[in-house]
Amino acid sequence: MAFSTDSDLTDIVPDILDMGIPSFFAEHAYAEADILREIRAKWWVRTNRSGEMNSDLLTDSQWKRASAYLVLSKYILPQLTNWVEGDRFMQMMSFYKEMYLQEMQSVFEDGVEYDADDDGTVSDSEKSTFIDGRLNR
Repeated sequence: MAFSTDSDLTDIVPDILDMGIPSFFAEHAYAEADILREIRAKWWVRTNRSGEMNSDLLTDSQWKRASAYLVLSKYILPQLTNWVEGDRFMQMMSFYKEMYLQEMQSVFEDGVEYDADDDGTVSDSEKSTFIDGRLNR
């Protein structure tokens, strides 16, 4: 299941489903794949754990807002814009792209929740931070 849903989008942009596209199911899956790739690249490689990351052990709710912002900026709004200067959707794309970047950075700084022992709860020791540009020893 994707990190976000159409309901999460309407919480951010209430009329997004009134723009001529009735559902964005596939777009949520694309965004989830993009976010997982970014988590692996920016966080997983720094955890010093062996093997592949198991995305089922992540706390999905941590990524919901970032996913909704990414779905809007990268997948939905480009479908709606007419690509002329001053277009509302182009401005929204830039805004939500920046919101996505800020949200991802905030989650990484707060600590990625990863239930490494797969016991159904994330302990403090299973929440690790990554701050870009900081040397962690």
